[in-house]
Amino acid sequence: MASPQEAEAAPAPAPAASTPKPVELDGKQYEPVKEGLAYILKPVDTHDSAKPAPKPRGSGMEQQESVFYNPIQQFNRDLSVLAIKVFSEHFVAVARDQAAITRSRRSRKKNEKKRKREEENDGGNEREVPKKHEGEGQAVDADATAVLPASNTGTTMNTDNQTNGETRPVSFKILDALSATGLRALRYAKEVPAATRIVSNDLSATAIEAIKLNIKYNDVESIVRPNVGDARAYLYSLQGEEKKPHDEEKIGRFDVIDLDPYGTAAPFLDAAIQGLSNGGLLCVTCTDAGVFASTGYLEKAYSLYGGISVRLPHGHEVGLRLIINAIATTAATYGLSVEPLLSLSIDYYVRVFVRVYKSPAEVKFLSGNTMLVYNCDTGCGAWTTQYLSHTKLRPNKSGGSFYYYSLAQAPTSSPLCKHCGFKTHLGGPMWGGPLHNPHFINKILNLLPELDPETYQTLDRIEGMLMTALEEDLDLSDPFHSSEAAQKEKQAESSPLIPRLPPHQQEKYPFFVQLSSLSKVLHAQTIPLNSFRGALHGLGYRTTRSHTKPNSVRTDAPWDVIWEVMREWVRQKAPIKEGTLKPGTPGAGIMKKDRSKYEATNALSALRREISEALETGTDMIDLSTKVEAALYRKGSAALAPTAAPDSSASKKDEEEKPHPSTLNIVFDESLGRDFSTTAASSSRRVARYPMNPGENWGPMSRAFGH
Repeated sequence: MASPQEAEAAPAPAPAASTPKPVELDGKQYEPVKEGLAYILKPVDTHDSAKPAPKPRGSGMEQQESVFYNPIQQFNRDLSVLAIKVFSEHFVAVARDQAAITRSRRSRKKNEKKRKREEENDGGNEREVPKKHEGEGQAVDADATAVLPASNTGTTMNTDNQTNGETRPVSFKILDALSATGLRALRYAKEVPAATRIVSNDLSATAIEAIKLNIKYNDVESIVRPNVGDARAYLYSLQGEEKKPHDEEKIGRFDVIDLDPYGTAAPFLDAAIQGLSNGGLLCVTCTDAGVFASTGYLEKAYSLYGGISVRLPHGHEVGLRLIINAIATTAATYGLSVEPLLSLSIDYYVRVFVRVYKSPAEVKFLSGNTMLVYNCDTGCGAWTTQYLSHTKLRPNKSGGSFYYYSLAQAPTSSPLCKHCGFKTHLGGPMWGGPLHNPHFINKILNLLPELDPETYQTLDRIEGMLMTALEEDLDLSDPFHSSEAAQKEKQAESSPLIPRLPPHQQEKYPFFVQLSSLSKVLHAQTIPLNSFRGALHGLGYRTTRSHTKPNSVRTDAPWDVIWEVMREWVRQKAPIKEGTLKPGTPGAGIMKKDRSKYEATNALSALRREISEALETGTDMIDLSTKVEAALYRKGSAALAPTAAPDSSASKKDEEEKPHPSTLNIVFDESLGRDFSTTAASSSRRVARYPMNPGENWGPMSRAFGH
């Protein structure tokens, strides 16, 4: 608690229901601004009697406002608070389990030594017992010290230490590396009950003064500590501190590190990963979407993230995968494995939550979870993925199994797109594993009904985005999802632990198609979402949404089926004028493969084959004439099937393969598309999946400069 002098210097925050009145501190006027349960003090300019008109964002004149509070990032901060709160519950549960195991191990050792002493006493060695007992006691202390090394998790040591029979709280440390006003650190202190120590760091001395003022005003001096300096230098300085865990002044590695820079977070990744505890959470924001989500600055994207983006509608998902791959490759050099818990593209930035483990064995899966993409970005928009290596499970001699790593065959695509004939370009390398952990998302969603909408004003958007991100997994969005899997998910939700996904798991169906882009290629009317999904569902394929863009569809249907659906849309529902698609355009290349041409080509091939056989087997002119007439008759008959072939072995092979797209029966059933449009979790009510921006020029403010 603050002292009486501090309480006088820092007035208590105003109630939430009333409008905060300006306060005076050290002769300066401040306006309290509330977000969540925290307040920050915004200086009030009392010299100007007339307040100038607000300047538009992007003009560079709104800098003073952005230094103190950026309301555009409220969604980011609300989501971060909830994510860290869920992770803290997992972290505390793991720490207590580890402490229980340690205490059990100690108790077992003590019982073994006690039993050994009793046996020696029964043998008549009474005089040697005290010495032996003393020596045994010293050995126990040594063992106890060995059991509890200076851990970089800050977990076992803090939970196992007891004072007067009471277990000390689990140490849970958070670093707000680029703090500005300290609002994130203040909210974590107020809204994350498990937090025991929070460091609010900034390079600017002016920002640190504001942080100190805000810490006093919010009465969180016992939890939040300001620090001025370069975030990288500060994180690197922590490497030697873990050797002195009993020193209260030393912090050691953090359990959560939040990176929220203006622009890219790439320069901070190495230091942040080294400053994170084993099993810790790394929260990263990148606002340079013009770099990681486009090909306008491909050389810059590669230098920052080690990969190149694509020029397609799913560029923001590629950006997410580039950033995660940059984190994964940086961590791998230290024998650390990463698991993305939540990865979101929001407005003009991305936000990822990544769990980091010390596991050199799991680092070996990284090449199998890294992929390249061949993109038809100048043509129809199709793509083909290429993983760098294969990971296979093989049995060993003892009856177990082990993972085997092999090279991948390349390339998986030709230089020209097989659908439209245009050039394909290379994207990546990028993360090829899952973007989300569904257990983590479900735990955040379970928190939402308990929260106050006045405190968390972006709850509706959080729910909509998390629900959409959860549905991106086609296995979870499948209405025929197995009951056994659903039961396991319910059991996982009842526990605070966040189960891990298999470290070798790949994303089966990355990226998505945007219906407006597909229709644009064919110069046709945009196909309705439910019509498109209904057509694919009728063919046995699955679909879901993407959180990154509206009117988007993730599916397990191959590209030749997708384009056949679009060709049938043009033929059945939205015909285009003749001559609309000029020769040499992607749309013309797509329409060359419509089913009328396929049927004609297939029938002509059968006719040529039969005439060729007649020429080879005909004994005389009469026999030859009879066979040719029979072939011509069969060509005009409706009984001629596309799969008919004289070679029985070839016919059997065709039956085993998938049918040609032009033979599919495509029905645009909107009701079927609606029935499959949501999971059971979200079908009961509507959610705000793609809300409109709440204001004009919604985007990043000008960079703030400290002194």
